[in-house]
Amino acid sequence: MKPEEYHSKDYLPRGYYPWPDLISPHAEQMGKDMEGWIDNDYTFLTEKQREKYKKMRLHMCTARMWPDLTYEQSIPCNRFMLQYVALDDQVEHSSPKEMEQMRNRCTAILRGEQPKPEENALYQHIALIRDEFRALMPAIWVERFIHYFYQSFRYGIELEYPYKKAERPPSLHLFKTIREYSVLMRPYLIFGEIESGLVLPEHIFEHIVFQKMISHMTLTVAWQNDIHSLPKEMAKGTEVFNLVFVLQQQYNLSLAEACSETFRIHNEEMAGFMTLHSEYREFGEYQEHVDQFVYYAGVGLQGVNTFYLETERYLHGGAGFAWPEKIVNEKDLL
Repeated sequence: MKPEEYHSKDYLPRGYYPWPDLISPHAEQMGKDMEGWIDNDYTFLTEKQREKYKKMRLHMCTARMWPDLTYEQSIPCNRFMLQYVALDDQVEHSSPKEMEQMRNRCTAILRGEQPKPEENALYQHIALIRDEFRALMPAIWVERFIHYFYQSFRYGIELEYPYKKAERPPSLHLFKTIREYSVLMRPYLIFGEIESGLVLPEHIFEHIVFQKMISHMTLTVAWQNDIHSLPKEMAKGTEVFNLVFVLQQQYNLSLAEACSETFRIHNEEMAGFMTLHSEYREFGEYQEHVDQFVYYAGVGLQGVNTFYLETERYLHGGAGFAWPEKIVNEKDLL
């Protein structure tokens, strides 16, 4: 198989998952909001990058993953979609020290510090996200969100760096460990608790079975992402953090063989998640809460798959991606 012959819909077509494929009734306004943020606040990006982000229509990812949010609830979720995607995209040329500074600063703002007037939209918007979530959700949930943000940045974005720098992937086993965090799904996953209004108490959330379900869910999205983002990453030529590339290197597979194995691993991951949920029904009075969490996670999985099939973000050749420009990162990100 030649790279140009690859199409992710051949593996993950629309409606692939056993949950409804929905969209928020507020999607149009969410799009207007995001375009306004990009034009008026994300001015540290170049005009070309801003146009790319607008064409990605990232608000549709929010609208499809969490379709039952009220408009008020959707605002911080939609704002975070843009903030975290842009942050992840634009740290490509940042050093480990710069990444650490960004992580510490974002976390400090989430915990209450105020951004300085000269700090860019990544910091101004994380403060708005904090305040909006605090107005909507209990303290236990806000702390959960901050913890997952920190985890994903510290053990996802930052741990990828040496392998990207060396342009060589880690072993499959280590890759799977890091990819669970570098897909950045954990802070997004708990948005389902906003939709349902059922916030899990810590003793349920930290239960080993529930945490294992979250691990399976997160990795399912990781392998889904690797399948859909492959055309963009093949174009880059130096990307190593994709399951297809890891499998090719470790087992000397062709592109077609590695894609088939990636799809198998994806299905195995999802089956593990669904099996745990169906077999372990010992959450007592909180079983309904867990079931609702799983339902909204499933809707999110279905929704992000549809988004991948519609967005320009992962076009062949990388034409739809807002590639980081080194001068912008060095001058303006910190």
